Amino acid sequence: MDNKEPGSIHRFFNGCIRVLEGTVGRVSRLFDRIIYSDRGSLVISGLIAVLICVAVNSDDLSYRLFNKDAATLNLPAVPVEVLVDENNYEVSGVPPTADITVVGDGADIQLVRTQNSASVTADLRNAAEGSNTIALTASGLPTGLDVTVNPETVNAVLAKKYSKTFFISSDLIVGAGQSANAYQKPVLSTRSVTIKATRNKLNSIRFVRAIVDTSGYEGSFQAEVPLVAYDSAGKQVSVSISPSTVTADVRLVGEGTPSAPRVEDKTESESKDSVNSAQKANAKTDSAQALKKESHPDDPTTLK
Repeated sequence: MDNKEPGSIHRFFNGCIRVLEGTVGRVSRLFDRIIYSDRGSLVISGLIAVLICVAVNSDDLSYRLFNKDAATLNLPAVPVEVLVDENNYEVSGVPPTADITVVGDGADIQLVRTQNSASVTADLRNAAEGSNTIALTASGLPTGLDVTVNPETVNAVLAKKYSKTFFISSDLIVGAGQSANAYQKPVLSTRSVTIKATRNKLNSIRFVRAIVDTSGYEGSFQAEVPLVAYDSAGKQVSVSISPSTVTADVRLVGEGTPSAPRVEDKTESESKDSVNSAQKANAKTDSAQALKKESHPDDPTTLK
């Protein structure tokens, strides 16, 4: 019996080795078949890529799949702030508001509700004239949140502004219980203004009015009144007017007429200076001749 035990153990180990060698051989042949097969190599590459993506995004995946405290908050109609050189360009195509969707930890979502500091920005400071695709970005939110802006991008159009001078007139608006016939025509502190806008808007302007509202005033008064530009249909045109207001002097009928401001151009001013200089020179000459006549009454050169 003792002699048979070592032989049995030896055969057992030999059997295990043969099974292991057979298994390794099959795995090796299967591996070679997969590696040297186009379809097999694609499958292996895909599996490796999936494993790498899972490893890299494991924190985000675990947060989305297993975090029971995740919450979603929708912020509708958030005002869009446009960053642009407003003095030289006018922007169109950017919506006034955008929607924000926030996904994250419940505590962070509650902080967003409490602070109410979310904002959306369209940065056009480096954009060129014409059509530009601009991304809307959200700010004022805690870090670590999944933020989506709707719409994500907009097609913004930049149009260059030009300047043009327009003459202005007054538009008298009387309040309840007042009569327009009780007032003289308002006198404005200036007769023209400069408007800066796109070429199309400048061409659409037909007149500029100073809106003089007598409501709240009794008798004659002076007030700063706004200026409004209108098109041929009488609709207001949104433009930049400089100055944006003028002083209106309003008098009742029967009172002294207010003096209108006189605007002199350079030629008229120079002409007046020349006339004044000539008058002063003539006065000096007349004065000298009078003194000479008094000193020498019999001098024939001073007698007419």
